[in-house]
Order: sequence, then C-alpha cells, then structure tokens
Amino acid sequence: MNAIVASYQEQFAHRASLYSEEPKWLGQQREAAMARLRQSGFPGPRDEDWRYMPLKPLTGKAYDTDVTEDVDVTSLEPWLVPGLESHRLVFVDGLFSAALSSGALKEKGVSVQPLSGVLQSSPDSLPETVREAMAPRDGFQSLNRAFARDGYVIDITANHESEVVVECIYLSATEGKAGQVRNVLCLNQHAKACVIERHCSVGDIDVLVNAGSHIVLESGSNLDYYLVETMGRRVNMINDFEAFLDSDSNLKIMTVTLGGGVVRNNINVRLNGPGSHCDMLGVYAASGRQHIDNHTGVNHVAPHCSSRELYKGVLDQRSRGVFHGRIRVDQGATKTDATQANNNLLLSADAEVDTKPQLEIYTDDVKCAHGATVGAMDENSLFYLRSRGIDVDSARSLLTFAFVNEVLAEIPMDPLRDFLESDLARRLISDQ
Repeated sequence: MNAIVASYQEQFAHRASLYSEEPKWLGQQREAAMARLRQSGFPGPRDEDWRYMPLKPLTGKAYDTDVTEDVDVTSLEPWLVPGLESHRLVFVDGLFSAALSSGALKEKGVSVQPLSGVLQSSPDSLPETVREAMAPRDGFQSLNRAFARDGYVIDITANHESEVVVECIYLSATEGKAGQVRNVLCLNQHAKACVIERHCSVGDIDVLVNAGSHIVLESGSNLDYYLVETMGRRVNMINDFEAFLDSDSNLKIMTVTLGGGVVRNNINVRLNGPGSHCDMLGVYAASGRQHIDNHTGVNHVAPHCSSRELYKGVLDQRSRGVFHGRIRVDQGATKTDATQANNNLLLSADAEVDTKPQLEIYTDDVKCAHGATVGAMDENSLFYLRSRGIDVDSARSLLTFAFVNEVLAEIPMDPLRDFLESDLARRLISDQ
C-alpha cells in the first residue's frame, strides 16, 4: 500500500462514525471498496486502458475527502444557462445544497432527490443493482464507492407522458478537496427524461472530481443525457457513466468537455433488450497542456439493436486528446447495426491525439463500421475566408466551430446549445 492510498485509508477511518449511521449494505460497500483500493491501488502506466493518461495529477497526492456544507457560495448566477427551464439540483464540493437548488419537484410519478436524502428516508428504494454493486473496475471507482456521500436519485414511473428536464450542477469551490458523487437514474417503462449534468468550478482551483452514474432504462423509455464539463484548468476529473437499456429503449448521451486539466470520461452502455438504441456523441476542445481522455464502450447483447457513435476533438498548443472506443457484439446479437467515428482537428504542431476505435464481433449477420481521422486546418478554406476580408484568427475560429458543430447541432434545447456554442467560441478566440 503506497503513501497516497494509506492517506485515503486514514481519512476513511476518521469518517467511521459518520458511516455508522448509514444502511448496513452501504457500509459493507464502503468497506469492500476501501479494501479493494488497499489491495490494488490506482491504475498505473502499465495498465493498457490508462497508458496514455498522465496519472500523477490524479494520484500524486491524497485530496481532502472531508467536505462540508459551510462553503461561501451564495449565488449561482455566474454558472447558470440563460433561459434554460429545468428542475435544478446543485452540489457544492460533492454535497447537496438546498439553498442553491430549485426545491422539490412536485409532479405525480416523478421523484428527483439528492442521494443523501434518499439514504436518510428510504435507502432500500434504490435499485438492487446499486445496493448489490459489482466490484469496482479500478482504483478511482473504489475511491468513489468508499467516500461518495451525495449525488442525484431520479426515478420516473411507467408511462409518464411528459418529458422531465433535470439540471444537476456540480460546483467545485474549495482548494484541495475531492468531490465524490454517485448518481442513480431509473426510467420505468415508456418514461421520458432529459438530464443535464454540468461540472463547473469557482476560479482556478486544484481539486479532484470523481463522479459515477448508474442509469437503468426499462422497455420503451427514452433518455437524453448531456454531460457538460467546463471547469477550470486545474480541476482534475474522472467521470464514470454506465447505462443498461432494456427492449425498445433509447439513449442519447452527449459529452462536451471544454475545461479541466486532466479529464477522463468513461462512458459504457449495455444494450440488453431487442430494439434498444444508443446515440453516443462527444465534443472535446483542449489547449495549453490540457489532457482529455474519452473511453467509450457499447456492448450489444441482444439482437436487433443499433448504436451510433461520433466524437469530434479540437486540440491546440501542447494539449493532448485520447479516444478509445470499443463496440462489442456478443454471440447471438444478430441484426446489430453499429457505427463509430472519431474525427480530430489539430491546430498546432505540438498538439497530439491518440485514437483507437475497436470492433469485437462474435456473431454473424451484423452491420458494423468504425473509423478515425486526424488532420490539420484546411488551408484552402482558410485562404478563402481571408480573401473575403476575415482576419486569420477569426477564420480559424469559424472553421473550427464548423468542424464540431455537427455534434452540437443535435442539442434540441436552444438555451443549452447557444450556451455551449458561445463558450466554445470564447475559448477558441482566447486561445489564439
């Protein structure tokens, strides 16, 4: 056990009295996760799935897990999306803030609550898959399951006709803290929802954000999920998203990463029922020495399922991007229709991208395709814009924006799309 893991073990022991008030099954999960972290530690550069990650910012020190509600954030105004109408849950340093949230959602058949509230009132209402969780895949998942105290719990009953829009804002506000959140969402049969998960920070602070989301879509349900990361450049982040789709359910998951120092997004979707479909979309833009790593997995288990994956990255200065995408088609998953594409634009000779699209097919009668591209700015297009009187910086920004807009254009909510387009344009201009 190295010194960093030992420090987390010491923090865990100091929190024993707090954990003793929780349900027995949760305490057992925490103990098992901490034991696994002691045994296996964090991933290293020899681990194939982590070989391109600069792990030192994440594991070079033990962040403080002792977060409190006493944080001086009295207004959300700087981080709000103008014109966006939603039910809002706000978490500061990983803990729910009732004062900054929009209050209880009073709608028949809809439950939107912080995890801390559910653990106090009805912990056994959480899905069995959460209460009897499998062993964490890596040290970061172990850390999350050992320390997470809050997150959202969304449960929508079967046949709920209207779409429920929920915005969850995770605000990092205190230097040196580790915000650990765990989210749970269950859409029952034929329910519909839209969730916007946003990660922001107060200024340029050094923090660790370690988030995990567990999504269950029952038959015929429909979920649009937007994971938006606009933190400061010293925020390091691990985000694990896993979704399980039953028959004829639909998931659209879009990851937009514009901020952070070292960011790792693990997006995994399992198509368990016939007729289920997943759209997996992503935009990442990095500059300076940012590192953005997207690991995706789509597992086709049942026949007659489909998936579409499109990730686009823009990398400038000395930044680095990683895309590792895997489509797996299990034996018996016939009539699968799956596509995967990763396109990257390098704006600097010092920028770098590692892309690894993969197909694993264990059955016949499927249609699958994958590909990746890496290229520089089109000089002919740049020359054309400059010949029309547009200065070089503005021309570069226009072409870059056009490159990623194929993905952003698929956001149906005008306020959110306009907000992200403006944020991306501002970052492109400031990095010139």
